[in-house]
Amino acid sequence: MNLDEKFFQFLRSDRDREIFEYDEKSKMMISKIKYNDKLDILFSLQSYRGNFFDLNTPFSYSGIYDKEKDKLYDLDYNLRTDIVKWDWNDERNISSDTLFLQINKEINDKIYELVEEEKKSIFNFDNINMDFEDDVIDKDVTKDFILGITSKTYKDKIKQYNSTSSQNILDYLTNREEFIEEKSREFILNNMDDIMKNLINSDGRRKALKEIEDNKEHYLHKIKNIVDSLKDKNYVTINVTINKDGIEQTFKYDASSLKNNYNSSYLSSYNITNPTDRSKFLEAFNYGDFHYEDIVKLTYGKNVVYEDKDFGKKKEKDIEL
Repeated sequence: MNLDEKFFQFLRSDRDREIFEYDEKSKMMISKIKYNDKLDILFSLQSYRGNFFDLNTPFSYSGIYDKEKDKLYDLDYNLRTDIVKWDWNDERNISSDTLFLQINKEINDKIYELVEEEKKSIFNFDNINMDFEDDVIDKDVTKDFILGITSKTYKDKIKQYNSTSSQNILDYLTNREEFIEEKSREFILNNMDDIMKNLINSDGRRKALKEIEDNKEHYLHKIKNIVDSLKDKNYVTINVTINKDGIEQTFKYDASSLKNNYNSSYLSSYNITNPTDRSKFLEAFNYGDFHYEDIVKLTYGKNVVYEDKDFGKKKEKDIEL
């Protein structure tokens, strides 16, 4: 019987302490203490290279054993490497980091569910008068619109619960549903003002998205079309044709910068990859930037990736105005 099998046999038994020998006469004394009917807490004491156990050294916390599911949680390094046949993909062995991510996600999902179901009854918006932070909202709305989030699919952005409390793990493993419900409602009660502001800001962003959607002349529609044309493409560079101040130029440009800089007020000539093209750009415009609105066409090889067929009409309209 290998150590891993012996260890799990011990966990399933009524014995509360056992010694495991490994690696040239080193050994580990493992003790389990009943936390409740479902969980045992594990502690260990080390002895290396044939030395006696130092009884003046206290046992150290080593993990949690779920008796019902026959699973281990939050095992310390020594147990993982010396006794248990550790495998990060083994469902019996779950790290505390994984648990915290799981717990926080489930609590946040529940918080969102409760707020959406009960916000009209638990939040009073009548006496709230709050100005939106326009620059923050504009930046968030730009990102949402470019990523394809609409006024109908936009989800309220609510303050997130985040904790790495060890007690949370014990409570979650003991009674998952009751713990998630209790923690979620507690968080809402303790953060009513912040969540109410979150909801108001979310409503402002939703309205802003609707205004952009309804205004087909809004500049973000063009940016979204450009970004969408590069989506799921692995281009390193892309040929960009611009028409700026009546001057047309074509140059190779860093594709990732074009795809990801939509929240910036300009596109830098620094990302023109060919030095000669960059020099021609600077000579023609005397400054180092252009805008998405200036882009006429994107090509990759002989393929047209994006083309603004209305560019000339827009320029004529601007001249008339």
